[in-house]
Amino acid sequence: MTNENRPPVKERIRNYFRHIFDTVPKWQLIFWWILRLAMIFALIDTVFGIIPKASYKGSNPPAQIFANLVGMFGYEIVQLLPKKNRLRFFTPTFQNVSALGFFLGSFGGAYLNLYYALPMFDKILHAYGTAEAVYIGYEYLSATQLKFKKTAPHQIVTLGALGFGFVLANAWELFEFIYDQFFGGDAQHWNYQNALEQAGGIRDSIFQMIPLTEEMWEGGRFALMDTMNDIVLNFIGGFLMYIILVIYPYRHRGKNDVNALIERQNAAEISAEADFSE
Repeated sequence: MTNENRPPVKERIRNYFRHIFDTVPKWQLIFWWILRLAMIFALIDTVFGIIPKASYKGSNPPAQIFANLVGMFGYEIVQLLPKKNRLRFFTPTFQNVSALGFFLGSFGGAYLNLYYALPMFDKILHAYGTAEAVYIGYEYLSATQLKFKKTAPHQIVTLGALGFGFVLANAWELFEFIYDQFFGGDAQHWNYQNALEQAGGIRDSIFQMIPLTEEMWEGGRFALMDTMNDIVLNFIGGFLMYIILVIYPYRHRGKNDVNALIERQNAAEISAEADFSE
């Protein structure tokens, strides 16, 4: 479509919002905006200090909150992409999972300091994060099917989603290592005393799932055990989501069956080509 044939800007904006409201159920929009408004409040409070600094509030850079807040608009953002972009084929339900992940990590974990105030919160987020990655992987592979109009058994798609999730989970652990090794970070808690200080001196708040002896705590194995705890929870969360998708492959059944949709589209194209040749 040339610039001369494109609708006016106001009409394009109106069509965009009409598309959002037509494709997203009201309850989902309400859910998204409850989380977003809480994040907006956290961002304003972090920048301007509306609520006096309290013990529950962690050290959360405003840029981190803002970046996660932007991520909570993922569905609206991908709908601005060209129609042939595979991300446009994502269903809005993916944002129920992703927005909650951004919220728990930034608002709950960093702003409310639940990483250290609530035992096992960090490990629960690792399990949830990998489950979320598997879920997003399923959406991505289903969208890829629609883009290229290729059918595939849901068993293959869900298995690919499992691999997608584990790649992202391992990429995060690799990021933590690189951040600590080359940029002076402490994401893996290699500095046991620093981690203990951040936890307010309460060792149980450092969220170890695998028990450690006193010698292990203070003898240099803490960073290794922190990473291995993460990997264990990554596996649990990712595999549970895989089992859920195997049992209920929601994009490969009923009216949302991408294979059936692709077959209808291919059949219609073949029929149109036959009519044209005649």
